[in-house]
Amino acid sequence: MGPGLPGLLAELTEGRGGRFVRDHDGETVYLPGGGEPLIYLGSGRGVPYHAAIEYSLWGDGVSGPRFAAPEALPRGPAHFRRQVWPLVAKDLAYAYYRELLTAHPSRARMTWAEFERAYSAQEWGSAAMRALVRRAVPRFPDRLDLDRLDRPLAGIRFGDHAGLRRWMVGYIGADVERRADPAHSADLAVGHMARAVRDALAGTRHADPWLDGFTAFMADGPPGAWLEELRALALAGVVVFLGAGVHVRQDATGGWRAAGPTVPGAVQARALLDARGIVEKQEEHR
Repeated sequence: MGPGLPGLLAELTEGRGGRFVRDHDGETVYLPGGGEPLIYLGSGRGVPYHAAIEYSLWGDGVSGPRFAAPEALPRGPAHFRRQVWPLVAKDLAYAYYRELLTAHPSRARMTWAEFERAYSAQEWGSAAMRALVRRAVPRFPDRLDLDRLDRPLAGIRFGDHAGLRRWMVGYIGADVERRADPAHSADLAVGHMARAVRDALAGTRHADPWLDGFTAFMADGPPGAWLEELRALALAGVVVFLGAGVHVRQDATGGWRAAGPTVPGAVQARALLDARGIVEKQEEHR
């Protein structure tokens, strides 16, 4: 669910007479105007970009990549996921744990200096590195899981769209809450490092579109208030989530049919709008 989605949804909801209000508990609620279409939303990941973080780092920041610095990467052609991504991931986790251990030391069992010495010597994803993280960070929620952050719906199946909606409502609420809480400032460190790595690799043979998309997903998301509005649209029945890995094709009637592995079956619609294409066209005319 890309960066063009907020503007597109605004046109199809508030632009059709609907409005957002706050209920007595302070929650965002959508009051339909009656002219909205039923909006099906799906994408590769199946979830919106993470909410933007508006506070600053608390601990010792990291200025740039160390393990994925251009001079540390293979000199010749390299397969990004097999040879470059492990170094990028090691930098992302390095930034995460440096912020966690220096800004929130009470949640760790060793100092940053101790952790850094051991971490630098380990290969990304190795059993020794996993054991190090378990020793240093006792609480599972405080440990970084890049795969789950990148693909939160991977391997999850629902019996119907209502089940997925309940999960998405909880996911969005938890994301907004977490990204507004400085206790999770290590998440911000991951975003900073992702941007630094992306910029360092731009224009080199190791630049990769997948990394651009991952960085945008982690670090270039919308304000939390917009995600609260998206949740309100789902609860109002205006938006229906389709999940991850959605494939769309045109049917025999000229309409569109969308399906994916998250929810069984397929949905049909008369119109298809690609939020990514909208952003690309806007940038072309700037």
